[in-house]
Amino acid sequence: MITDWPGLARSNLLEGRDLKPTLDLRAVMKGVLHDHLRVPTAALDGAVFPNSAEMRALSGLVRA
Repeated sequence: MITDWPGLARSNLLEGRDLKPTLDLRAVMKGVLHDHLRVPTAALDGAVFPNSAEMRALSGLVRA
């Protein structure tokens, strides 16, 4: 599991019932595409996920 754990207090839940998302899925996908398929960072930031340069790709998700 890769995330920040906000806890289960009612004030930390989305609409008082669900866990809040703490990680953007694009960061995970950027990491997988870069590490596994060697997609260049510039392509990820501009073409695959436009305007996402400020979002850092998660690395170390793919192991050989």
